[in-house]
Amino acid sequence: MPLLKQHQRHNIILERLNNGETLSITKLANEWQTTTKTVYRDFEKLKEGNYGIIRASDGKKYTLSTPYNTSKDANSTISMLDSLSKDIGGEFYTKAQVSLRRLQKYIQSPFYTRIDVEDISEKMELIESLEEAISNQNTVTFKYKRWHAPDKIKTYKDVHPYKIVIFDGFWYLLCKYKEHFIKFYLKEITDLNLSDKQFAKDHSLLERMEKAVNIWFNPKEKPFEVILLLQQSAAIYFKRKPIKGQYLKKNSDGTYELTISITDKRELFEILKKWLPQIKVIEPYHLQEEFEIILKSYINCQ
Repeated sequence: MPLLKQHQRHNIILERLNNGETLSITKLANEWQTTTKTVYRDFEKLKEGNYGIIRASDGKKYTLSTPYNTSKDANSTISMLDSLSKDIGGEFYTKAQVSLRRLQKYIQSPFYTRIDVEDISEKMELIESLEEAISNQNTVTFKYKRWHAPDKIKTYKDVHPYKIVIFDGFWYLLCKYKEHFIKFYLKEITDLNLSDKQFAKDHSLLERMEKAVNIWFNPKEKPFEVILLLQQSAAIYFKRKPIKGQYLKKNSDGTYELTISITDKRELFEILKKWLPQIKVIEPYHLQEEFEIILKSYINCQ
């Protein structure tokens, strides 16, 4: 039989447990023609979820403590995921529905979402393979085409995949290649192959990624603080949807000071472009001066 993807194995395990079976790692490994270590990792991953998976009375096999039922909170979460996947559309929505409806037979969602996330339906097989590589910490090899050199396709070998991330509606693979941390645009990755070789994750990279403002963050640079002056009309949006790690202080004149951490000035410039003219840099002021030069250059080109 063909090798099963991680998500396929997880779905089979949950379905069989919910049908009342008691499962053995060894038997599943033989059945799926994979290693017991892989199946063990599957159970450890599933045990992190709210499925009620426990060791059976013999201490070796796995069973369910109680039949799995979704709570009201879970139902709300499922409804939100249903709406989000519908907005992405295409094959992504079709595949998401299969999993969602296993958890909830009928979804009548009160949520409506409109998010500008690109459709990556044609890349679902790639994403599933990357998900497995990231979970098992396997190195990968793939081909990549850069937008500024479409005729040059480069092969990257022994890549360490860390996360699949979305910035400003676009999908990227965050990974380590040799000594460099790189963000690859997902749609330009082709011919992906997983190896049996495993790598150790640099957790400092993941910690810095969690604080990233946008795609321009640089995981190799130490974060530094910048202070921005906001008009009240802009500040309300930073109250509603805070930037990670932000500190917002109201001034006596009704303006606000916003303190954030960045690793690259381009992170900051993207925010300034979006909120002009209700925003400016207070500290370090040389970044405000540099940004003004960029604006003047743009205006003079018109």
